[in-house]
Amino acid sequence: MNWVWIALFSAILSAAAAITQKKVLFSLSPIEFSFYLSLVLLVFSIWIPFSPSFTTPNFHTILILTIKSLIGACGFLLVMVSLHRNDISSALPLLGTTPIATAVLAYIAIGEALLFTEWIGIGLMLVGAYIIEKQPTLSIWNSLKASRTHNIIWIAVLFFAVSSVLDRLLLAHLTIHPMVVFLYQNFIYALVFGCAFLWKRYSFKSLARSARGVVPLIIAIALFTFGYRFAQLEATRLAPVALVLAIKRTSILFATLIGGKLFSEERYQLKLAGATLIVIGGFFIIQHLS
Repeated sequence: MNWVWIALFSAILSAAAAITQKKVLFSLSPIEFSFYLSLVLLVFSIWIPFSPSFTTPNFHTILILTIKSLIGACGFLLVMVSLHRNDISSALPLLGTTPIATAVLAYIAIGEALLFTEWIGIGLMLVGAYIIEKQPTLSIWNSLKASRTHNIIWIAVLFFAVSSVLDRLLLAHLTIHPMVVFLYQNFIYALVFGCAFLWKRYSFKSLARSARGVVPLIIAIALFTFGYRFAQLEATRLAPVALVLAIKRTSILFATLIGGKLFSEERYQLKLAGATLIVIGGFFIIQHLS
């Protein structure tokens, strides 16, 4: 199958997961939800070691897998915190600005100059972010200061940019099978969120009680998540990570449109316009990153 269709399928499943996550986060805290979801995903992954395609990675590869998964887990938890506190039409579109972080990191680390098209893309993304963050009664500076999403999302963007580069290293250069990456990632996620769960001193009894009414939704999210992560990894194996992310990033349009309307969020039509500019800007930037 063409990698574009795989990446688009990942985007649709990602949007479905995000919308359902928002609904569950009305009942569970971000740490409780992340822990519960990681356990379900780990159960879904138990069969992987027994599949013919499974091979045991060497120590160097396991180290990269661990670092990548730790970074990804931190980014995921930050997104859940943001979704818990903010409208889905505000939190998710800003995640689409990951190419800005990637381009800036490339410039700082290896001195890659930004092309004219990249500056156009960055400009479109910044305008889109401004539209999403701007509060009608405040100036742009006061809007940024008042935003509960701003700092959390930017840190998550940085984490996801690094995690995506490591995905490309594992899948394309070290030729690790996507399911192997998925298994180790789920294991690290469960470990990280389990430690956070214990650190916050949550009760397993209270968790079971509060999650009772949303278990079917959590299982659905696990299926969506399993699907979109595997599809993204498979597409990344076939094409440059920047191109895959550009296609997958269209998930924010689906989530902003459907989620904003479903949850009756304010200004979601305007935020959809901002999200569209962010996605378009991403396509300008990938011309060089790919």
